[in-house]
Amino acid sequence: MQLQSVGKNILGRLTDSAESLKAFLFNYETPRVITVHNYRVGLIYRCVQLCIVTYLLGYVFMWEKSYQEFASVESSVTTKVKGILQGTVIGQKNRKDVWDAADFVFPAQETNAFFIATTVIHTVNQTQSECAEDPNVSRNGIICNGRRDCARGDVAVNGVKTGRCVPWNSTVKTCEISAWCPLEVDEPPSAPLLSSYESLTVLVKNHVAFPKFGVKRRNILDSINQTYLETCRFHPSNHPFCPVFSIKDIVKLAGEDFMETATRGAIIGFGIQWNCDLDFNIDYCRPVYAFRRLDDKDDQIARGWNFRYSRRSVDHNGKDRRDLIKLWGIRFVFNVSGRAGRFSAVNFLLTIGSGIGLLGLASLVCEFLLLTCVRPPHRNDLIQQKFCKV
Repeated sequence: MQLQSVGKNILGRLTDSAESLKAFLFNYETPRVITVHNYRVGLIYRCVQLCIVTYLLGYVFMWEKSYQEFASVESSVTTKVKGILQGTVIGQKNRKDVWDAADFVFPAQETNAFFIATTVIHTVNQTQSECAEDPNVSRNGIICNGRRDCARGDVAVNGVKTGRCVPWNSTVKTCEISAWCPLEVDEPPSAPLLSSYESLTVLVKNHVAFPKFGVKRRNILDSINQTYLETCRFHPSNHPFCPVFSIKDIVKLAGEDFMETATRGAIIGFGIQWNCDLDFNIDYCRPVYAFRRLDDKDDQIARGWNFRYSRRSVDHNGKDRRDLIKLWGIRFVFNVSGRAGRFSAVNFLLTIGSGIGLLGLASLVCEFLLLTCVRPPHRNDLIQQKFCKV
């Protein structure tokens, strides 16, 4: 009898579980719709809907263009600088040179950048020999009173110590070094030594491609002819698509003073942005230029931009000689960015679906207000009508 009772209990439980599973799998619940006549709730409902629709149309569709598929830009930039500079070169006394682009643009071609010299130190006819170390580069271990202060073989700033203490001038003695002599007189400039920067212009050629869409563009637009190209100069409002830029205008548009920038050198960012909507005519796919200074003009140490290079030769006696050239100047660095977009049916349907789902927020907000802010008697009636099973 006891076993029969246990079996009946187990069978009853299994039957209840089966019924519960059947109800879970094959029953459908639909939300009950109740119309609430309340001006405040109705106004909130419409306001929330209006905000969502405005967000969808204004930001998602018009600004972000989420109905499009996008491709990033691939780019190449080349430059051609023209102009004439004139000025005195440190190390070339009583001599005023005329420089063209082959002299003050170094190197002649650089990937996505170019450099223009503004101040030059030219140390000519250096040879491998011995000379006194310059006390201005470092006084630690350089100023000496005798041989004991100059350990042979120690590395100084410009060369290797020979072990002798020799006069630098009438009052100072320094350790002798084996180096390229005579040494460079490294004097930080107080003003640009080259002048006539008003004549300097640069022609920028920027080719971009969007391989995903098979589109290629360049910043020299099809509407530009040779006459316009020879006479125009870029201006943000008057000539926004002219590819010829004045060097002084670039620095000015970057918000910097040209003379201060040219004295110790600087790095100027040259931005080119391509944002193209390929649902419209391809002629509307045009570049937008922007400029800013990348380095900090308030740096106390190693401020600006400079570098050295040498020109080596062999004299008639077979002895190596070189000219050492130190250049201060402005380096212009290109940064090309942007994307192209084109209509995509898949993205459009996904955006529409997301928008319809987002509209449901208005109902959630209003139901939350009704169930929390309405006074108890009315709230109880609402709960009874909405959640009571039929």
